Formats: sequence, C-alpha cells, structure tokens
Amino acid sequence: MNTVDKIVNDIAQRLANAIVEGSNYKVLHEEAQERLAEMQAQLTQAQAQLTQAQAQLERINSVLDADDALKELFDEVAEKLEAEKLEAEKLEKEK
Repeated sequence: MNTVDKIVNDIAQRLANAIVEGSNYKVLHEEAQERLAEMQAQLTQAQAQLTQAQAQLERINSVLDADDALKELFDEVAEKLEAEKLEAEKLEKEK
C-alpha cells in the first residue's frame, strides 16, 4: 500500500470513529433531555401538591387560631398521639 493510500485509509478510519463517537454523544444527549423533561414534570407535580398542602395547612391553622378551645383540644390530641407513637416505637425496639 502506498503512502497516499495509507493516509486516505487513516483519515477514513478517523472520520468513521468521529462519526460513531458523535452519534453516541447525540444519543446520550437525547436520553438526558428526555429524562430532564420527565424530572421537570415530576417537579411541577410535586410543587402543585406542595401548594395544595400549604393551602390546607393555612386553612387548618386559621380555624385553630379562631377558636382557642378547639386549639387546646387539638394540641391535647396531638400530644396524646405523639406519646402513643413513641410508646409503639419503644415497644418495637424492645422486640
């Protein structure tokens, strides 16, 4: 094989390798873009759920703030539930 043929062959191999590598990067980029779009959709959904939860919490807090007796009852029940939860966790650890 003469020198020109060797040069042409080398250039052809390098070009083929560059095309394959470029194609690999293109596919990886497209997959990353798809995953990003999925994650953005999940984030949007989570933000909407958070907004709803915050609105519900604000509503509950405004009701409790409006009635001291109800707030005291709420606090009492919350403390009772927390104590029961701690007791259940303690029993579970002892097993």
